[in-house]
Amino acid sequence: MSGNGEYIANRSTLVTELSLPEIGTVKIPIPPGTGGGCVTTGPFANITVPFGEVSTNTTTSSFKNPQNLAHTPHCLRRDLNPSVVNVSLTAAQVEAQLALPNITIFTYDIEIGADPNIQNLHAGGHFGVGRDMRDTFSSPGDPIFYLHHAQIDRIWTKWQNKNLSERQYAFSGTGTMFNYPETPDFQLNDTMTLGKLSPEGPQPIRDFMNTLGGPFCYVYAA
Repeated sequence: MSGNGEYIANRSTLVTELSLPEIGTVKIPIPPGTGGGCVTTGPFANITVPFGEVSTNTTTSSFKNPQNLAHTPHCLRRDLNPSVVNVSLTAAQVEAQLALPNITIFTYDIEIGADPNIQNLHAGGHFGVGRDMRDTFSSPGDPIFYLHHAQIDRIWTKWQNKNLSERQYAFSGTGTMFNYPETPDFQLNDTMTLGKLSPEGPQPIRDFMNTLGGPFCYVYAA
């Protein structure tokens, strides 16, 4: 997956904002990591990321600014950050996530976290790698984005398997990220559009709830 970005010294602490209607605005200080610059080694050295770095804040306003989708090509940048990883991405955090009793709490905690003053398992992966990964719009340009989201899927699958008869199709949420703009709760028969990944067109959410059902056929070894 290549390594860290080149080290950049004398950087200040980043203050990221989590701003959602149900919790207001929470400011989370994140000290500089161990890199910060371009990735120059390994198979993904010198690749170009087409978007960002635009926003380090998780705010509803960041999703309605068309400038966030402007073409701003730059090198892939990382800033591996032990101060985030050692708090947010521990075995204890994973075990606590797996112990949650229902999908509503599970979804909220993996996205927002029981303590909004620290990064949760999802955001912790993004900010633990840093730079392009911490940005909403540029993060898919880092190949490690897909490995990180496979881990989120793995944790969800392990949680399902703790009580598969009740959790296989347990679902909670609306049709928009962080419910912005506000949309009705989605149901299992509502559809998702995946563009070129789904040439047959929109598919019901129900088809994506089982790693051995719908379009999928995979299991996690551990």
